[in-house]
Amino acid sequence: MIRLVVAAALAVAMVAAAAPAVEDAQATRTADTVEAFGDRLDRAGRSLAATSDSATSVDLAATRGVAFTYPGASWTTARPAFVAVGGRPGGPGNRSVLAYALPSSPTRLRALSLPVPVRTPTGPVVFRGRGRQTVSIALVTGADADGPALVISRGDAA
Repeated sequence: MIRLVVAAALAVAMVAAAAPAVEDAQATRTADTVEAFGDRLDRAGRSLAATSDSATSVDLAATRGVAFTYPGASWTTARPAFVAVGGRPGGPGNRSVLAYALPSSPTRLRALSLPVPVRTPTGPVVFRGRGRQTVSIALVTGADADGPALVISRGDAA
């Protein structure tokens, strides 16, 4: 009987000691997933700006779709509170930034290295649901004389 109690106490102590490391690993894997999405956004935007001509509307413009899998909570990943392209949720859009928040941590901002300005006509493109998500990037000539911009919007799930 004493052995069973001691074994149970040791098991609880080991789980309690390992929990912070597991949470840290989950957050790291989720951050890596979101950062990889930012890298793909960078590559798609630079490629589009370098190889395509801008158009006067999104419907006529050259576009690229960038997909990512929004992580759900599991033993290996933490579920982010949100992932947003173009700015923080509820804030102004039109920023070359990828914003995301992991559980119990402040919002992280990742600058996007794009050669032209970003436009998000309806504010930041915010994702909160798990599973496959897609962003559409179009090279559009703005109404002002500042030149082309990358218009980013929610894409069709592919």
